[in-house]
Amino acid sequence: MKVRDRIGKALGRVPSGLFIVTARYEDRQDAVLASWVNQCSFEPPAVTIALAKTRPARLLVEASQSFIVNVLNKDPNGLLKRFCKAPADPNASVFEGLEVQEGFKGITVLKDAVSYLECEVMDQLPAGDHVVYFGKIVGGGMLQGGEPYVHVRNNGFSY
Repeated sequence: MKVRDRIGKALGRVPSGLFIVTARYEDRQDAVLASWVNQCSFEPPAVTIALAKTRPARLLVEASQSFIVNVLNKDPNGLLKRFCKAPADPNASVFEGLEVQEGFKGITVLKDAVSYLECEVMDQLPAGDHVVYFGKIVGGGMLQGGEPYVHVRNNGFSY
């Protein structure tokens, strides 16, 4: 087995949650399925998120300096199914038909999530094909509650 294949298998075994990161700037909104979200500080409370450089939501995070992390539950037929593929109608709102509420800076909160965290960007760093954002948690709360979705990938070089 090649070195890259061995690394890929080992890296894929690092467990992560699944989240929907929502962002807004002016009248533009977007959401992206994310798995690279981690707490990084107790004081102030903060998380890191890593978004691919090609994701439109990333530009909204940078423009507004804010984002919301919606924690997905274990149900693969819920929000995960909705956000794991491109929308059928690219002109429709990504939130059409979902139970939502307005959060911090008008960013959408998904009511079917386990919980949510409202974040202000404290810093950001390029990381290969992704950008890592450090978000100070300024609000949030429980929504549906329950167990969060945890997943392990077969290969650490792809989602």
